[in-house]
Amino acid sequence: MSSPLVRRSPAHRAAVTATEQLTPRMRRVTIQSDAMRAVQVRPAQDVELLLREESGRRVKRRYTIRYARPDTGELDLDVLLHGDGPGARWGAAAQPGDEVEFQGPRGKLELRSATWHLLVGDESALPAIATICEALGGREPAVAVIEVQDEADELPVPADVRWVHRGETPAGGADLLGNALEGLKAPSSAQGYLMGETRAMVKLRTVLEAHGIEHDAIFVKGYWNVGRPDRLAGRAPG
Repeated sequence: MSSPLVRRSPAHRAAVTATEQLTPRMRRVTIQSDAMRAVQVRPAQDVELLLREESGRRVKRRYTIRYARPDTGELDLDVLLHGDGPGARWGAAAQPGDEVEFQGPRGKLELRSATWHLLVGDESALPAIATICEALGGREPAVAVIEVQDEADELPVPADVRWVHRGETPAGGADLLGNALEGLKAPSSAQGYLMGETRAMVKLRTVLEAHGIEHDAIFVKGYWNVGRPDRLAGRAPG
């Protein structure tokens, strides 16, 4: 009996064309690939970079596409500089002319019309939250509750934003965001988005349900796990 055919996404080559320091911990890296010309990217889709650890072992790190320019094949990737893994090192050191391989774009989020959109996450989700809100274009109300370390991590998001400053509290918990959601009452047909530390986002799903958002109307995306900070996505750190 023959083995089933395993289909893998093709790997594309890209070159870094520009970098920009957005905040002390967030750096935008622009890559260009002819494979991305004329490719339409949906909100919060990501690409998976094929990187290497210091030992030489190949690893994959996924990053949300912040902006895509199909006419030139350019993608902007906002990289959270956290930890000392291959993704964070790549984001911190990338310079125009560097080459990188990637797979994608990919992503399961389908942006649906709703009476109200509630987006909840930590700094690893900032690129995705901002991209989703921009795609809404102000046509439908959106509230974003975002946990960051302090005001230096804040970036523009076109929504009613409630920033939660973590300070010295360890990242990855659900309590600060849960407290920030107290008193919230979602209207009928609301859509929820939970993006950040995996276990915290799963825990917060019950909070959103208690506030009136239907279970099936909540999109949950784990970008990283406590204890494995370099697997942040946004895909942030790396």
